[in-house]
This record gives sequence, C-alpha cells and structure tokens, in this order.
Amino acid sequence: MKTLKMEYMTWPDVRAAMDAGFTRVIVPVASIEQHGYQLPLCTDAVLGEAAAVRLAERLGDALVAPVIRPGISPHHMAMPGTLTLRPETFRMLVEDYIDCYTRHGFREIVLLSSHGGNVKPCAEIAQRYAHVKAVYDVPKPEELRELERIHNLPVGTNGGHADERETSEMLALEPHLVHMERVEPGFTEPLTPELLEKFFGEGVQALTAVGCVGDAKEACRERGEWYLAHTTEELMRQLDAIKATHGG
Repeated sequence: MKTLKMEYMTWPDVRAAMDAGFTRVIVPVASIEQHGYQLPLCTDAVLGEAAAVRLAERLGDALVAPVIRPGISPHHMAMPGTLTLRPETFRMLVEDYIDCYTRHGFREIVLLSSHGGNVKPCAEIAQRYAHVKAVYDVPKPEELRELERIHNLPVGTNGGHADERETSEMLALEPHLVHMERVEPGFTEPLTPELLEKFFGEGVQALTAVGCVGDAKEACRERGEWYLAHTTEELMRQLDAIKATHGG
C-alpha cells in the first residue's frame, strides 16, 4: 500500500487492506489549541497523526483514521485560535468514529490521544467497548524528568506543552511551521499535583502568559527524531500492558 492513512485511500483500497488482514484502526485524538509563541495551533494534530502512522507501521495490521480535532481544551481558551468541544460533544464524536469503523468490520480500534485534555475521556470511552483500547502520547511529569535526564537538559525544559520535546518533534516533522526565533520560556517550575489542578482548572494563563509549560530554546531536529522513536516504543508498551491485563 502507498499509505496507511485511510482518508487518502479509495474505499476499494480500504476493503482490500481489510481483506489482507488490516483489521485494526488507530484513531488520533488531538486538538486545535495554542502552543506558545513558536508552534502552530495544529501541533497536537501533527504529532498525533505521526505517532499513529509510526505505531501502525510497527503493528503491521493497522490503518490510520483521519485525525479527530479539536478536542477538550478549555484550559487554553485564553489564547485566540484555540477550539474546544463540550465533553458531551467530544464523547459523541469519538463514539461515532467507533460506530463507523465497527460497522465496517474493524475488529480493534485504538484511540491515540496526543493531547492531555483528551486522555481521561478517551480512557472512559474505551472502558465501554471490548474492542476499543486507549493509549496516549502525553508523558507524565516524572517521565518528562527522565527525558531531561537522558538528554542532559535543564530541569523544567520539558513541562509537557509547547516545550523542548514537542518543539523538537515539530522540527523533525514540519520544520516550516516552527518559529524558533520567537521562543520564550514559559512555566518551568516543577509541576506538582496542585499546580496541575490549577492548570486544568484556571487555565494555562494562571501559570504563564507565554502559553507553554517548559522552555523550547534547546529544541533540535535530531532530538525530535529520538523522541518520535521513543513515543512509538512507549505506545507499543502501553498496548502490550493492556493486552496482558485484559487479553485480546
């Protein structure tokens, strides 16, 4: 096949792929939201689709659905351009994707969230379907600290939003969309549970006027390629853990 992205295939191509054993579909669940001064609103959509394609290539039996965007992003609405869905709208949209692909005959659907606001809702939706799994490309604070240690980066460089990691990944994927000359550090203090609650409850502007959590000045394409490969391995690990726990 020339592509694993279903929206670029004809319906006979999709049918032929399914007949050949491609009975799994990965649904990138992203956002349209502010990403600091240097990254575009589509950052999570770009990163989510890239992660889905790389995961599909590793699995060998999966196609990639069109990206769901926007997502649940009320905590970024202080910055213009951001879009957010009501939780019930988001749930119905994701469930309509599931319904369509189930009716077509796909045996497993993987919801891949590339935006933190979508992680919990996707997990809750997946719990209602035996053939739906939810994974995420949103590192936890302790995982971000480990990435900083591995790459010898200052603590606070990677806070999880428009940070060095996401900027490096965008430099590897869509460098023409990145404005490194505009980089300004955002919130770089340790993200405690209390600060995370403030972030999601009051919005990113309660932590930083820049709109990013982290500092992207060290971002580079080479490290972006490393992060993208690391993400694929982490997503595979998550799927293996789900299989070990629930079977299938």
